[in-house]
Amino acid sequence: MRETLNLVHDLTQRGIFLRTLGDKLAVDTSDPGPGTDMAIALLAMFAQMERIYMLERAAGARAAKEARGLPTGRPAKLNATTRAGAAQRIKDGAIPEQVAAELGVSRSTLYRELRKHREGAIVEQAGREG
Repeated sequence: MRETLNLVHDLTQRGIFLRTLGDKLAVDTSDPGPGTDMAIALLAMFAQMERIYMLERAAGARAAKEARGLPTGRPAKLNATTRAGAAQRIKDGAIPEQVAAELGVSRSTLYRELRKHREGAIVEQAGREG
């Protein structure tokens, strides 16, 4: 909250004024006063409170997924079939940057996904031999 008040003060000193357009709590820093400072402090406090609640909800959802054995985090960009196809294309001589562009991923993501493909192939082969 202190950072928000400092930012508003610094902007006002430089001739940059803030005004809320859609909130019921009117803020206009071009008309300074204790009411404006209080309104900014209240908005900053509500934003901080919402951030805390958002983080708590996300942590709760993550814990619930883990308890049910579901994957957490961002989904993988490529599935196993796409990884295998990309690996085969590169093996056949395709340029990795071109394959990555066609799949809509960065080169580093492609290499990370290819590593997953190789690790999966190693585990699969070990299962067949064992």
